[in-house]
Amino acid sequence: MRIFISADMEGATGIVNPEQVRHGSGEYYFGRKMQAHDVMAVVQACLDMGAEEIIVNDAHGRMINLDIESMPRSVHLISGFPKILEMVEGVEESDGVFFVAYHAMAGTEKAVLDHTFSDSCVHDLTLNGWRIGETGLNAFLCGALGKPVAMVTGDVAVCLEARSLLGETLVTCPIKEGRGRSSAELLHPDITAELLRAATEEALNIIDKKSAPIFRLSPPYEVSVTFNYTVQCDAASVVPGSERCSGRMLRSAWSDPMDVYRWVVSVVEIASTVRW
Repeated sequence: MRIFISADMEGATGIVNPEQVRHGSGEYYFGRKMQAHDVMAVVQACLDMGAEEIIVNDAHGRMINLDIESMPRSVHLISGFPKILEMVEGVEESDGVFFVAYHAMAGTEKAVLDHTFSDSCVHDLTLNGWRIGETGLNAFLCGALGKPVAMVTGDVAVCLEARSLLGETLVTCPIKEGRGRSSAELLHPDITAELLRAATEEALNIIDKKSAPIFRLSPPYEVSVTFNYTVQCDAASVVPGSERCSGRMLRSAWSDPMDVYRWVVSVVEIASTVRW
C-alpha cells in the first residue's frame, strides 16, 4: 500500500498563534517541531501497519519545513515551492490520502488559525454551491484523480468541516479544540501521538476495504472567490477565465478539475501580492 500525506502546520499539536507557523519568527522552530511530530506519528503507524511506501508533501508556507534527514528511509518527501499540484503534489500514485495538521476554512468560529490558502486575502471560496476551504479543494482534486481521502487531522473545527463534506466514513483525528482563532485547549504531544496512531490504523483499514470516501462533483464546475479587499480583486481579475461579479468577488466556470485548481491558485497568488 502506498500512502500520500499532505502536511500543513496550523492544525498540528500545540499550535495556536500565527508566530508559530511564520517563517522568520522566533516561535517558528516550535511550529516546525510540532508539524514533524504529527507527521512522524502518522508515518510510524503506517510503517508498523505494513505500508510499503509513504509520500509526504510539505504543504505549508514555503513548503520547506520538514527535514528529510529525520525521516525513515522508506519515506519520500516532496519539498519546495512552487509545485503544479501545490498541497497535493505527488498524490497521483497513491492508494489513499491523509490530510495531516490541517485547519478550517476562513470564517469558521472557534477554529485555530482559520483561513483559505491565504490569511490576508480570501474571505470565501465556493465550488458548485459548496462553501469550501483547503480541505475541500484538495479533496476535490484528489477525487478527480480517483484518490480517496481517508483521514483528516487538526482541530475540532476542521474535523467537523471535513466530515460534513466527505461523509461519515472519513476518519478524523481532532488533537485540539479552538477557543478562538489564536487560542485552544491543547493535549500533551504524547497523547496526540497515541490519537494519531489509532486514527491512522483505522484509516488504513478503510483504505484496505475500499470504503474511504472519494469526493467528486459533476461538471461544469462553477467556482468563486471573494476577497477581503477590492484592490485584491482588481489585481486578480486579470487571470484568464475570470468574471467580476462585485467589488470583491470573481467567478469562473470550467469543465476540467485541474483548471479549477489552477484558477484558484492563480487568483489567490496574485491577490496575495497586493498592498491594501
